[in-house]
Amino acid sequence: MNEGDFSSTQWHDHWKSTVPATQREQRRGSHIADVIAADGCAVEIQHASMSPTKIMGRELDLGHMVWVWDGRSAYASGALSLTAFADGIVSFRWRNQRRNLRTCRRPCFLDLWTLGESRERVLLKVGILNEDGTGSGQLVTHDIMRLWIVSGLPCRPLAELPGGSGVPSVTLTAAVA
Repeated sequence: MNEGDFSSTQWHDHWKSTVPATQREQRRGSHIADVIAADGCAVEIQHASMSPTKIMGRELDLGHMVWVWDGRSAYASGALSLTAFADGIVSFRWRNQRRNLRTCRRPCFLDLWTLGESRERVLLKVGILNEDGTGSGQLVTHDIMRLWIVSGLPCRPLAELPGGSGVPSVTLTAAVA
């Protein structure tokens, strides 16, 4: 089975299995966090949509936290497309987006699984998500995200796209007056 074909439960379990058992399923407030990163940040791994009320409640309970949302099907179907990349920032367009994600006040990562033909496993760290589905953010590899969770190493975004990503690179030039 292709790893991108994981069911939602398998996908959720896959993320939890990438960290030691001591960093999984820990109570914070009235909620049990999926994973606790080495720096104490709760990592909430979420496949299904949630109501804005539940999102706000979870963020209040967990405090210092990030979201990892399952973006595989939206990306694979083309509903979520990366439209440009420049200076480490990726622009995207998401048709029929999960509007409730705009409720999130904590960092959101969308697991895209693999980036185009490059086969590089990546997450999109959403910086801006507009009402019309356009937005921007940064790409982080699964390996870098895992290293941050397990050991606290900085979660640095990709500065360059891997070959075969299928995302147009744009060169920004300064305007001359």
